[in-house]
Amino acid sequence: MDDIEWTSILTCIIVTTQPYRDEISRIITVYIADNSPRELNISSREKQALLHALQNTTHPSAFHSIIATVEYSLRRQSHPNFIRWAICNGNRPRVIFARGLGVFTIAAGLIADLIITLSSAGRAWRVIPFLGWFIGIATLIAAWKGMCVVLHGMHHRHLRPWELFADSTDEVSLTNEKSASHDSLVSSSGNSFEDEPWVPKYAKRNFIRRIFDREVWIQEPALRQIQDTIFLQSLLGAFVLSCIFVGIFCAVPHGNFF
Repeated sequence: MDDIEWTSILTCIIVTTQPYRDEISRIITVYIADNSPRELNISSREKQALLHALQNTTHPSAFHSIIATVEYSLRRQSHPNFIRWAICNGNRPRVIFARGLGVFTIAAGLIADLIITLSSAGRAWRVIPFLGWFIGIATLIAAWKGMCVVLHGMHHRHLRPWELFADSTDEVSLTNEKSASHDSLVSSSGNSFEDEPWVPKYAKRNFIRRIFDREVWIQEPALRQIQDTIFLQSLLGAFVLSCIFVGIFCAVPHGNFF
């Protein structure tokens, strides 16, 4: 045999004797390969270097080159996005409804101030629409963060769509499935949820019913604290802006049209 054949035989022996080669192959298929179900957000240079290292060894040190990138993605992208998602205490229809309510209340305050300003009423009357400005702006700021002030007042949140249609049977089967596939790195559906049974059920619910979906108490103290902070910020911002808008109307001369 020549040197090339001996090299190939030695390479095959090394690869076949490497521990956890099947697990490494699954990791590559699920997380590293192009268009994989859970492809990591790493550069092409890092991916090529990692694949080259994993071809020769299964030692954990092969992943050393991407540790910093993956940790940065988790800390600066995935975790903040999850926090922003968790802060939302209402579903999308409820948040849209809250935004519309905020715009309507602001419009009511604006119209009231315009009518009072164009009339011969005293300037003190122009302060009355402050309440409409304040409630509307606070509701709009909170809804911009994905929060409903009514739900926050009770420290409630809407059930997620998959929670609405979950029963004890589904939970038991899900628990069994998780325990049975605990050591598996390959997911049958990747990150896709379109085939889940709750998707068509939730799609059949009309808009009004979604607005008033079932609610549950928020049990996580840290989440309630973050929501309290956002709520106080919305109140402070609404107070400042309302004072500015009402002050502008109070400074305008009387219209004396009626």
